[in-house]
Amino acid sequence: MTQLPANDMDGFGRLVAWLAQAALGDTGKRSDGTLDNNLGALTFPEVFAGFCDRINDWIGPFSRISIAMEVLHPELSGGTLYWRDGAVEERQIKRAGILAWDEYLRSPVYVIEQTNRPWRWRQGDAVPDMPLIQDLSSQGNTDYCLFPLPIQDTSRTSTMSFATRRPGGFGALGGDDLGAGLLRRIAWAMTPYVERVALRVIALDLLDAYVGKIAGKRVYGGQIELGAVDPIDAAILVADLRGFTGLSEELGEIAMVELLNRYFETLGEAIAAHDGQILKFMGDGLLAVFPIVSEGEPANIHAAALLAAIRARANLATLNAALAAENRKQIDFGIGLHTGSVAFGNIGTGTRLDFTVIGPAVNQASRIQDLTKELREPILASRDFVDTLKLPMRLVGARTLRGVEKPVELFAPMV
Repeated sequence: MTQLPANDMDGFGRLVAWLAQAALGDTGKRSDGTLDNNLGALTFPEVFAGFCDRINDWIGPFSRISIAMEVLHPELSGGTLYWRDGAVEERQIKRAGILAWDEYLRSPVYVIEQTNRPWRWRQGDAVPDMPLIQDLSSQGNTDYCLFPLPIQDTSRTSTMSFATRRPGGFGALGGDDLGAGLLRRIAWAMTPYVERVALRVIALDLLDAYVGKIAGKRVYGGQIELGAVDPIDAAILVADLRGFTGLSEELGEIAMVELLNRYFETLGEAIAAHDGQILKFMGDGLLAVFPIVSEGEPANIHAAALLAAIRARANLATLNAALAAENRKQIDFGIGLHTGSVAFGNIGTGTRLDFTVIGPAVNQASRIQDLTKELREPILASRDFVDTLKLPMRLVGARTLRGVEKPVELFAPMV
C-alpha cells in the first residue's frame, strides 16, 4: 500500500489517536471500588458516531457511512450501524431466510462475501441491479466504496462502506487510487475495535443461548472451575411432554425435533416473559428457575413462575390449534412448581462442565410434575411454593414423594 501524503498522514494520526482513547478508555477503579479496564470508554454506537463525525470534518462530505458485523446468534445474522448527516441508526438483520432474501442477494455485501475484495460504484458507471446503489444514484451520490474488514475470523464478514455526493467522488481525494486507499486505511483502523466488540457479543450470545443469561454471565465472569457452586433460593419449574416415546416412534426423528422445538417455544416464551431462566432441556423435559435475590421477593417470584406456567398452557392451546389445522396430533405437557435452596454452578468432569442447579428442591419439583398426569392437573405446585403466593390456588390433595418423609400437599391454579 502506498504511503499517504503528509497532510493525510497527520489527519489519520489524529483520528487513530482519538479512536484509541474513545474506544478503550483507561484502566482503574469505578466509583464503587470495582476494577474496570475501560474507564470512560464510549459505547460502540458512540465510537462509530464520533469516528464518522471526525472523518467527515477531515475529508468529507459523506452522505452515508456504514459498519456491519456478522455475529453468531440463533435469531440474528448481524447488525449494521448507519451514519447519515451526523445521526446514527442501528439495524439488526434476522437470520431466518436471509440466504433467500432478495435485498441481500442483490447487494454489494453479497458480492463482498463471494470475493472478499472491495467493491465500488462511481457516477458514470452503469447502475447495477442493486436496490441500494439504485437508491444512492437517485439521491445524487457520486461514489460508493465497500470494504471487507480484515478480521481474524474468516467464517464471518464485517464491512465498512462510504458514500458521497462530492463532485468527482472519492477521486477528489488526491486521485482515485489514493482516495480509495485512504478510505481503506480508515476502515482498517476500525477493524481491531470492531472485532473486539464482535467477539464479546458472540461469546455472550452463545453463552446466553446454550446455558442461559444468568449462568452465561457467571461463566463469562470466570466461574468455570469444577465444583464451583453457590447456594441460591429460587422458584423451580419443571415441565415434561406427554407421550414422548409414542410420538417419537410415530413421527420419526426429524419431524419429532421440529415438534419439540414448537413445544419448547410455548414454554420458553412464557418463561422469558416472566424473567425466568431455562437452564436445561432434558429430552422432552425442561428445567427453569426464577431466582429469589432478596427477602421480600418470594411472593412476587412465585407469582411470576405460576403466571409463566399459566401462560405456557395458553401458548399450548394456540399450538394445538395450529397442529389441528395441519391435521396433526395435538400434544400435552405437565408442569411442576416448587421452591427452595439449590446449588447453582458447575458439575461434570475436569474437561466437560455443565452449569446447572441441583438439590432436593429440584428433585421434588420433578416428582411433583410426574404427578400431574396421575392427578389430571396440568399444573401442580407444592405447599412451600403456595405459602407465600398471593394468587388463589385450590388444594388437590397430598401425596408422598420419593425421598420426602412427609406427604406433600399439592395445589392447582384456580383458572
